[in-house]
Amino acid sequence: MPPFYEVAVARFGQSSSKAKWVIVVVFTPSTHSLVYQIAGSAVDYSLEAPQSVTLKDGENGYLGRAPIGLVDSENLHLLHTTLASIPVVRGDASWSSHNWVMEGIAALRRVQGYHIDKHVSMQWISEKLGGK
Repeated sequence: MPPFYEVAVARFGQSSSKAKWVIVVVFTPSTHSLVYQIAGSAVDYSLEAPQSVTLKDGENGYLGRAPIGLVDSENLHLLHTTLASIPVVRGDASWSSHNWVMEGIAALRRVQGYHIDKHVSMQWISEKLGGK
């Protein structure tokens, strides 16, 4: 049986402002992770290349994570193509990384080998991560 990795939504930013949400896959107990995120502003949002990071409280604006499910290691390669297929909305001030993450979660639920918890919603993530 292949190993499973944690899939989570992480929060980055300043605690006093609206923080950015990202989708992460956590590989080790020391929180070595692969981060997928959009960058920019409402005018020029784009999907960044995935980054390999260690999630550590207080470093690089990391404010915590909420586990949302698991991925079978044999299907990990589908993560990039799935998230890259999520449309990035520009020119709409009401659309943000939170919307992109929620659309990514919905897309991952449809991918074989991804086990995303049914109870995960925008409200649930906001409650788990705190802040806006």
